[in-house]
Amino acid sequence: YLMCVTNGWPTVAKMDSYILEADEITGPWRMVAYLKDFGEQAYFLNFPSKFISSDGKRLWLCYSANFSDGWNGVNLKINPPGGRYGLSLHEIQLIEAPHAR
Repeated sequence: YLMCVTNGWPTVAKMDSYILEADEITGPWRMVAYLKDFGEQAYFLNFPSKFISSDGKRLWLCYSANFSDGWNGVNLKINPPGGRYGLSLHEIQLIEAPHAR
């Protein structure tokens, strides 16, 4: 199982996101990736099941970003390229870490 989490609400500042994994839906959960300032203000990160390959190793990360660019003097960058205030889709590939089980 994979779970996406974003911290930072309620704010108009940059937000951090992270991806967790678990063998069971009830956990325990382990950190896979910590994405500091992802978006730079990404939210609603998810992996739509329709866009996961049959082997489970290629999937699409879906999110929106930067809803408050310019508010309170906070200017946000697009990071990674292709992100935006709207539907953003990025294909990713999962690889097993050398030290993994």
